[in-house]
Amino acid sequence: MENQYFLEPAIEEKEATSAIKEHKSGLIMRLFEKEKKQLKSMELSYLPFWCYSYELKSTAYKDKICGKVAIEAVTKTSAILPVEYPLQQVGDDMNLLPIVKEEDEEMARKALYWEAFRKEKKRKSIDIKLNPSFVLYLPFWIGYLSGDERIEILPVDAITRKIDLKLKDAFLEIFKQM
Repeated sequence: MENQYFLEPAIEEKEATSAIKEHKSGLIMRLFEKEKKQLKSMELSYLPFWCYSYELKSTAYKDKICGKVAIEAVTKTSAILPVEYPLQQVGDDMNLLPIVKEEDEEMARKALYWEAFRKEKKRKSIDIKLNPSFVLYLPFWIGYLSGDERIEILPVDAITRKIDLKLKDAFLEIFKQM
């Protein structure tokens, strides 16, 4: 499993369960939820992102900026990490979800560009260098909820504790292809 890394989860299952319960008990959910769904189980899964180390130079910044940008291939969601963020080598006993789409270097470039553009209004002065990609697996607690009609999933970012509804589509697409 060369060139495949993961980030350590920062929250435990109990915290992820609590995040889902808070989400489900929110005012908007209570008003618009058609059927009550109960949390039946949780599992820790690792969602694949294509990751690039980068160097960014711009007149808005005194020094060049180095870091990592990760792109989830189904939803095109990006995550920007500091260069020193600790990556772990993937092991054999992990619940790694399969890669279902090819990398998109241009999407990584755009994510970095727009991040820099918020500070640098002169588009021509933003220079981005991407290094070859590798796979980075980000941890998510997947909550399986069931009601009268169907099962629903809610992904909880195992680093930030946030419910990530946008990435729900990525999980559903991967589950469909498994």
